[in-house]
Amino acid sequence: MVRNKYYCQDWAPDGVDQNILEKALGNVLEPRGLSALKRLVKCPAEMEAEDTANIVAYLELQRIRVPRQADEAKRLAELAIETMTMNDPRGRRILQTHKVVMEDSFRIEFMRMMTGNIAPYLGRMVWEVVEAPEGSFFITSDSPVSFWNKDFVPPAEAGVALYGTIVFFPLDAKHLLIMSHPEYKRGEKTASERLPHDLEFKDGHIEIDIGRVLNRDAVANHCSVMYMLSQDLIAGCSKECIDAAVGEETVGHRPNS
Repeated sequence: MVRNKYYCQDWAPDGVDQNILEKALGNVLEPRGLSALKRLVKCPAEMEAEDTANIVAYLELQRIRVPRQADEAKRLAELAIETMTMNDPRGRRILQTHKVVMEDSFRIEFMRMMTGNIAPYLGRMVWEVVEAPEGSFFITSDSPVSFWNKDFVPPAEAGVALYGTIVFFPLDAKHLLIMSHPEYKRGEKTASERLPHDLEFKDGHIEIDIGRVLNRDAVANHCSVMYMLSQDLIAGCSKECIDAAVGEETVGHRPNS
């Protein structure tokens, strides 16, 4: 699947670079985030506050920028407008011959609205970098920052404001970043309990665990979750790796859910 010029803003007024977002992502945000993630894998003891801040910003960006999230936001926005319109008799008549369609620019507005909403939750979580054993590898997908909660069946995704939501992000073929709310890890909260709306996010230390090696079954389970939470594309270092994630021999693209 290809979405050409996904970040190009054709509606920008004269004098404004239509590719300003893509250039900002490629020149500033992505290099900083990738550099910090490499340090997390190779020399975590040297991590500084700036590195964790760059990682949080990078992960939030990778979460909200992908088509899967924009498509879902567009669908929910259209549904909300249709629902409100149906409350009026004139609106019901209009919807008999017309439908609500969000403009393409909505995905950029969605990114703007969501920026800063996810990062505070990521910053309060416990981070763990786990490793795949010899002969096993992690996959990645077109939705690389996955939210998984045991009370929600994929492809449904829970919000990160639930205590039991766990974040998966493959760092490379051998390493996976897993982020969990500390209260859930300690067994103090259930998976579907929501964090308080007025929760105060404070600057502080992030707990980072390094070095645990998963067994092959655990790697396969994590990859299966990331596969089910993808949209159109998954990628791995070998066909065998992808087959293990999917649970069967694969040919070509994954069908839409």
